[in-house]
Amino acid sequence: MLRLGFALRRLGRSCTPCSYYATTAESSSLGLHRTVRVENLPEGYNVGSIIDAVKANPSETIIPSKDHLLVKFFDEGTAKRCVEASKELSVKIDDSTSPALSTQTVASLAKYSATRTIRLGTLPEDFTESRFNEILSQYGVVSSRFDKATGVVEAQFFDLHQASKVPFPSHNISSVPANFSSIQKKARTDLAKAGAHPKYVDSEHFTYPEWYSKQDAQPDQQRLVKVTGLKDPQIHAMCTSWTNDYTQVPLAAFISARFVNGTEMSVFFPTSALARQFITACEPLADGQCTLSLRTSDRVVSPGVVAAIDQGARRMVTLPYSGTLSEKTQRQLGRFCSSFGRVDTKDITHTEGQLIVPFNTVLGAASFVYPFHRGLKLKTASPVVEEIKDARPTFVGSHLSE
Repeated sequence: MLRLGFALRRLGRSCTPCSYYATTAESSSLGLHRTVRVENLPEGYNVGSIIDAVKANPSETIIPSKDHLLVKFFDEGTAKRCVEASKELSVKIDDSTSPALSTQTVASLAKYSATRTIRLGTLPEDFTESRFNEILSQYGVVSSRFDKATGVVEAQFFDLHQASKVPFPSHNISSVPANFSSIQKKARTDLAKAGAHPKYVDSEHFTYPEWYSKQDAQPDQQRLVKVTGLKDPQIHAMCTSWTNDYTQVPLAAFISARFVNGTEMSVFFPTSALARQFITACEPLADGQCTLSLRTSDRVVSPGVVAAIDQGARRMVTLPYSGTLSEKTQRQLGRFCSSFGRVDTKDITHTEGQLIVPFNTVLGAASFVYPFHRGLKLKTASPVVEEIKDARPTFVGSHLSE
């Protein structure tokens, strides 16, 4: 039998999540080589063991065959690192190509921390293993575990999109949109009726992006930039522009959250390295008019948001808009967008037929983008602005597919 006891070496990491976009922008129209082929596997091999061995998480799809297994990663870079690190298996980049991830998939990574594995929460006594298996039987499942004694009831799916059909975020059956497919609605309803509320969980065998390390996933890291001295309106506007205009300050694209409070602003990054680079870029622009300092924060960016940022998710969203952005319309847009996440209405801009909406967080932006692509009925406190109700928003600067 195949021996799997081998170590995966840690590869060097780049400073920012930029390398992926150069590849995608040039080759997305031709397709990406983001699938890894694990060959020469013995008959009856354990799919889960192979997935763990090549650290096939996060990944979009697993396709097992008799003597080989395909792993479709999110991007070409992760696929190449998998091949470089998996020296004790016969692993290579598959000849097949795939389009870049869709905007909807990337939004789901940020909004739900979507993975191929789900775990059920507190279960009623009458929820049995046979009921669990019955519900899962209509999906492609790599493995499942049912241990109510330890509170571990979970399932790992072959496909990220199959997993997404089970763990709907709402626990209220009546809130499931009417245009969900019948199989999706049935799975959600069956689990809800059984009292089982699924959620995504991260794998222990997780491949971080090159620019992110295990240390970055720990609390109390210096990934917060505090900007103080914003009492003057002009200085306030200047500093706000740094965080919204990634053409002026490229590091602004990688801010995961931004909060303005009176005379100061807090800007969070996924890593300490990105926070330091932001200070280095902005201090010359400040010219002593305000102070930028690096602070420790226990705020940890979730693996889903890290993966989404690596694939193109941003706080800033763009969507087509042919109308005139009057003050009234800007306020209407601000109220509507605020239903998904905090937005400073005055920061919404219109240029070259595109609206730019800078949410305070990547999560807020993803929450806005996702329902438009998912085809969900928008139920918000403020009415949808007529000109954008059929829009297909995406993240600023991304090269994602539809």
